[in-house]
Amino acid sequence: MRKLLLASAAVLGLAASAQATPVISLGQVGTGNTVVGTATGGTSTTISITDAAVLIDELLGAVTPPAIAAFMNLTATSTDAVLTVGPALIQHYAGSFCVSSAAGCTGVVDLRGTFTDAAFGLTGGPQLSVNVANPPDALTLTSDVIPASQLQAPSSFTVSMANLAGLAVDGTTIASFGASFSAVASATVPEPMSIAVLGAGLVGLGVARRRRHQGGVGA
Repeated sequence: MRKLLLASAAVLGLAASAQATPVISLGQVGTGNTVVGTATGGTSTTISITDAAVLIDELLGAVTPPAIAAFMNLTATSTDAVLTVGPALIQHYAGSFCVSSAAGCTGVVDLRGTFTDAAFGLTGGPQLSVNVANPPDALTLTSDVIPASQLQAPSSFTVSMANLAGLAVDGTTIASFGASFSAVASATVPEPMSIAVLGAGLVGLGVARRRRHQGGVGA
């Protein structure tokens, strides 16, 4: 019986393994500043992307030649004061985003999500990253084209912003800025091999249990 229990644990542990897979990656069309960061006083800054034209380079592990044309919308507002650690700036944000085939988050929605996260950058630097990792952050992903089973945690979403004139602080929040961007989201997709091993393992355990039971009856 102990061997059966150990075998069961090994099979279930192997089946539980999964790999984090990029479900979408994209970049904006052109080099203009399509991201607008607006400091509104106190600890409040809002980061917005409105109907920015993008090209999806990857959609659930498939390279798409040519890249798929789409639109990106994002809005996120700071939830606390900016924290400075040496030259680094950190501030938490909550918001939502949508990548869709038509403007205004209409048509086919390739990916949408809601999140809480942290934004990181260096004082005076040209870059700012909004990074969500679930867990421990909150991230919910849905899609018209990607099955919900392939959008499970652990998951992540990152918007990398560049071409800032110089990241700065305005009082106790990140100062207003303009930037260009790219984005990538990843989620945990069950490994087909793990599922196959689980099935084979459970069949094997069933056979072993039947043989053991039959042996006991004969005795």
